[in-house]
Amino acid sequence: MSSNPEGAKRSLPFVIIGGVLVAVIVAVFLMSRQSGNSNATAQSNAGTTAANTLTPRTPLPGAPGPHVRGPENAPVTLEEFGDFECPACGGLDPAMRRISKDYGERVRLIFREFPLQMHKYSFIAARAAEAAGLQGKFWEMHDMLYDHQDDWKDAPEPRDIFNNYAAQLGLDVERFKADLNRQDLADRIKQDYDRGVSLNVRGTPTIFVNGQELMPGKLPTEQDIRRAIDATLAASGK
Repeated sequence: MSSNPEGAKRSLPFVIIGGVLVAVIVAVFLMSRQSGNSNATAQSNAGTTAANTLTPRTPLPGAPGPHVRGPENAPVTLEEFGDFECPACGGLDPAMRRISKDYGERVRLIFREFPLQMHKYSFIAARAAEAAGLQGKFWEMHDMLYDHQDDWKDAPEPRDIFNNYAAQLGLDVERFKADLNRQDLADRIKQDYDRGVSLNVRGTPTIFVNGQELMPGKLPTEQDIRRAIDATLAASGK
C-alpha cells in the first residue's frame, strides 16, 4: 500500500486540535471534581463548627472537697473564682466576709482557685493557701493573703513571707514548706481553674449565685451580691 504524505500533512493540524480539546475536557472534569470535593469539605467543616458551637459545655466539678464557709443545706450558695494577687479580689474580699457573717446559715460560700497568668505570684499564693488547708487553716491563710496582698505581691521572694504567715497561724512551718511543692496541690488548683474555664469564667473575681453567674463581664459590688442573695431568699421563701 502506498503512503500519502500530503494527506498526512493536511490531517496533522486536526489531530493536534483534537488532542488539545481532549486535554482541556479532561482538565475541566478534574477541576470540577476537585471543586466539588472542596465544597463538600467546607460544608462538612462548617457543619462540625456549628455543631460544636451549639453543643453546651459541661461544667467540670472542680477540686473535690472544696473550701467552704457556711452549711451545705444553705438556700443560697455563692461560688467565687478568685486570684490572691488580683487587686479586685482583694478589694472585694472584706465584703465577702461581711456577707458570710451577716447571712450566717442562709449562705454557703465556696472559694475556687483561679490564678491568672498575668499575676506572677498568683499560683504560689494559691499553693500557700492549699498547703495551709492541709493543716486545717485554709481560710486563715486565705484571709492573711488578701489582708497583706500589698506586702507580698511585689516581693523578690514571696515564699519567705508565706512561711512567716504560716508561723503566725501556728502551722508546722517545715511541713508547710514541703507541702508548697506537692504535685497534688498543684493538680487541685488546676481542677478549680478548669472548672472556671468550663463555666466560661473570664476574670476574677467572678461570683455565681446558685449556679448562675452574677453580672457576667462586670465586677459585682457588695450591694450587687446582697441584692442577688435577697432575691434568691425571697424566691425560696426564706
